[in-house]
Amino acid sequence: MDAERQVENMSQIVQCVSCDGYGWIDDEGKAVDCDWCGGIGYVYRNERGLDRRIPTADLPYVSEELEALEAQRLRQLGYTGEARKPWEQAIRRQRSNSNDS
Repeated sequence: MDAERQVENMSQIVQCVSCDGYGWIDDEGKAVDCDWCGGIGYVYRNERGLDRRIPTADLPYVSEELEALEAQRLRQLGYTGEARKPWEQAIRRQRSNSNDS
């Protein structure tokens, strides 16, 4: 079965539950690729709810969907894609307030 056919047979692409879409996990203080998704952050989920790694050969066929899912995940985390000025950054305001004390 060719890659295009495999993609058609899969129900959907979902965020990897093992790494929450990051593609890596912290293993004793060291970042390593997630074994479940292979570092992609997303997996195939079939109609029975079973997840499986997206084969490398399928990536050209699903890359647009993966990009859209990743943009959606980043928006949910609060990323807007716009740079914040230093005085708008929470960490810098926090440091400034602690220096004032």
